[in-house]
Amino acid sequence: MKTTDDIICRQCGGLNKPDDQYCWHCGAALRGLLRPPRRNREVGWVGRALKWVLGLAVTTVVLYGIYYGVDRYFVPLLKDGKVQAEVVTTTASMIVRSSSTTTTVAREDILVAGGKDRYATAAAISQYGFPTGAQAVVLAGGREYTDAISAVPLAAALGAPVLLLPSEGVRADIGSELKRLGPSRVFLVGVSRVSTVKRQVKDVLGDPEVEDLTGGDPYETATLVAAEMKSQLGEVTRIVVAPADSFVEALTVAPLAGAKGWPILLVPPDGVIRKATLRSIEKLGVDSALMVGTLAKLSLGEVDRLVGTDGFDTAALIVDYALQNGSSLAHTAIATGDGFPDGLVTGAYLAKDGGLLLPAHNGRLSSPLLSLFEANLSNIRKLEFLALPDLKKELTGSPTLP
Repeated sequence: MKTTDDIICRQCGGLNKPDDQYCWHCGAALRGLLRPPRRNREVGWVGRALKWVLGLAVTTVVLYGIYYGVDRYFVPLLKDGKVQAEVVTTTASMIVRSSSTTTTVAREDILVAGGKDRYATAAAISQYGFPTGAQAVVLAGGREYTDAISAVPLAAALGAPVLLLPSEGVRADIGSELKRLGPSRVFLVGVSRVSTVKRQVKDVLGDPEVEDLTGGDPYETATLVAAEMKSQLGEVTRIVVAPADSFVEALTVAPLAGAKGWPILLVPPDGVIRKATLRSIEKLGVDSALMVGTLAKLSLGEVDRLVGTDGFDTAALIVDYALQNGSSLAHTAIATGDGFPDGLVTGAYLAKDGGLLLPAHNGRLSSPLLSLFEANLSNIRKLEFLALPDLKKELTGSPTLP
């Protein structure tokens, strides 16, 4: 058995007892030979101990990661497997449902997690809001707010969802949602490469009726959409005028406009309404307007104007106005107001039952909007959060399921 005092033979490397003068293996003299250093053996033990500790730490981290992944992602899927599995597999997005109960009324809280980009999120909201399909679909340009905002009241008039298109047109995931919806009519609003999009739509749907409502600029597009709305509804009783350089006001008013059948027209940043827009108003035969977020002059018989200190303050004025004009917070959706896509595509869905949109700023509701929310909380039956889990947790106490 090897000990720490054994002597190593320089000739053959054999181990010998401390009192030996000659190597037991080769017979060489052992005088002056060094004993094996203890430090190396001690360092070896320290090294092995450190490796054992590090190995244990790594194992612990891996096991915790597995536990967290299962608890965070897998377990919630099991709680509402049918709905969530369908959404995850078809849109790469997830819809999580929960029920929050107040002392007086049951409220359904819903977190709609966005897709990989605005286009995938629009497809997810379409699937969520129109689960059985739709006879018509509105495809709107998704790059700029002004290209798409007029599509919301048109979609509401048609009972249709709004899908956003990137510059390349109908990509694969949008085509899949379009096919699932199975519309016989498709309206193009503010899209680029119209002929390409028409061909792509027909490749997906066969031979649907495709109508192009894309003008030379967003202002003309809005007038074309307004004319189509009059054709669909028979008459238009009022218009909404919103600024082209600020989308918070238009996003907030869009569900009301959709529910009432009011087209949304745009005013340029200089505040001077274009002549083509004025001609459109004359052709529509309306003498009433709701102007939001703009001080532009418009000579009509009745003009209601809502302008706050900023877009979110104006949004609170719009929500309060909507509550006084037939809308309700029974169905409320909260989406970011720092970008336009999520709130825009939700507008047509909310308009179906007179719901309203509350735009969030930096992930939170502004003080005026929060006050409205809290004052009407007992009236809310369905509360939806679009890709805002932290705000859902703040307002309801649960980011996903309780």
